[in-house]
Formats: sequence, structure tokens, C-alpha cells
Amino acid sequence: MKRFLFNLKAGNAHGLHSPFVYELYTQVINPCLHQSGELSLLLKKELTHFEAKSLDNNKLRVQIIPIDQLDMEVLETKYEDVLLVTQIRNTLGLALWEKLIKNEQIILSIELFEIGLLFFNPIAPKQHFKFKKS
Repeated sequence: MKRFLFNLKAGNAHGLHSPFVYELYTQVINPCLHQSGELSLLLKKELTHFEAKSLDNNKLRVQIIPIDQLDMEVLETKYEDVLLVTQIRNTLGLALWEKLIKNEQIILSIELFEIGLLFFNPIAPKQHFKFKKS
């Protein structure tokens, strides 16, 4: 039931106005959602090799972190860092996730039901997206 309610609010590439997020969804996220295997590992592999025009040829550095082990106060990040946060739908995870995406260090956040992506690069104004398979 939770997945069904999430999918009602989640979007896909249709209507995305951010070129970076559109590229990210069409070239990385959606293809990974259609593959079998551990989603976090698939996303890490694809994000590491992702070459978006808006990143000025900088490679993304992806870290997989369970939400209950993430402490933003001691975390040192750079613009090219991406945090792939797992277990955001566990008992405490959603409340922590909501707190995380409001953090001023987080410029872009993407929710994929059980996994969240956090970006620190000021590519665009602060935004939050919820995506599903298209």
C-alpha cells in the first residue's frame, strides 16, 4: 500500500525542467529501475560513470550509506559527492529523510521509494523529486 501511495505522488521524465535531473533520470535512474539486482549497487555503478553536461566533466563520487548511519553534522562533503541513502522506508527512516532533505547543504534530493539520492553541487536551486519507473 505504501508503494502505491508513493507512486501516486512520484513522477517520471515528463515535465522535468531541469536539464541535469532530466539527463540523470533518463540515462541513469530509470534504466536502473528496470534492471534486476540490488538497486543501490546498480545506481552507484551508473552514477560513477555518469557524464552530465552540466557537471563540467567532473565525475560524481558516490557513497552508499544506510540512513541510520548518516550524520550530517560530521559529514564532510564536496560538490562532486552524492550520497545514496538506503533504508529510508524503515521505521525511523522516513522522518530522518524528511529532516535530511531540508538541510541547507543538500541542494538536490531524489526519492526512489526505498532509496534516496542527495546531491551537494549547486547545479540548480534547491529541489526535491520523487521518481518511479516509467
